[in-house]
Amino acid sequence: MAYCVKCGVKLELGTTECPLCHTKVVAPLEVIGNHQEPLFPTTESELTKYDYQRLDKNRKGIIELVIAFMGIAVVTLVITAFALGTSFSPWLPIASVILGGSYILVLLFVQATYTKITTWFVAITIVLLTIIDQDNGRLDWSLYANLSVALYWLIGVMPWMFGKKIRSRLFIVSASAVALFLLAIDFLDNGVLQWSLTIALPTYAIVLIAFAFLFLRIRFGKPSMTDIVLSVILGACWGVVAGDFFHLRSIGSQRLLSWSSSVFIVAVCLLIFLTLNVTVRRVRNYFNNRVV
Repeated sequence: MAYCVKCGVKLELGTTECPLCHTKVVAPLEVIGNHQEPLFPTTESELTKYDYQRLDKNRKGIIELVIAFMGIAVVTLVITAFALGTSFSPWLPIASVILGGSYILVLLFVQATYTKITTWFVAITIVLLTIIDQDNGRLDWSLYANLSVALYWLIGVMPWMFGKKIRSRLFIVSASAVALFLLAIDFLDNGVLQWSLTIALPTYAIVLIAFAFLFLRIRFGKPSMTDIVLSVILGACWGVVAGDFFHLRSIGSQRLLSWSSSVFIVAVCLLIFLTLNVTVRRVRNYFNNRVV
């Protein structure tokens, strides 16, 4: 272990310069030691330095340990199946062990970035859910679950796999994916399109319009954090009111709103407050900028 001769700071292995006073380290290799790659990178440069995880000694040890535990579990399940006969099927537990261990192996092999790790996790999760559901002889609930997982990837992962220039276009694709998700859930549930066309999609369109105004305010203005929070609450209120309104229209009711009347009052109050807040701020800035 080495220390800086100028300020006395403890130096990490392989350090060639003091991190505090930037004094160059002049010492034999036996003293300063060799620089070691961290097992799990923490800085951006370490994350993007390689297209894959470097298989150093520590990482190889963990990989061998994970594979060994997976092998022991699989062998145990096979032996149990032979001992119990037809009363126990080992295929689902074996698949669960292999796919469960794959989550850990992904962290050890794949480059440690959000998009790559999450993409692998989404793929493994879809396969795992399908296998678990298929154990009953047919696909049932996994169709809904896999659609939800795929929707999360389209919204929360795909836009960040590309640059900022085309990211806004990908957000449009993600918004369209939500509409397709609603149509798919309705079709899987009823065999035909029912509530998705009369209730879900119109309500979703109202919510998109409300949040589009918020996006434009953030893009071309400087709203405060309070304005943003209240605008999000306002958008949610409009979604609740729209859902109630379109539901009443679908059942042929003569009422304009039912249980969402109080939410509508809250939405109107928030809209008036935000409008007055923006107006007063603009008027104040207008006169302040003209004071000599």
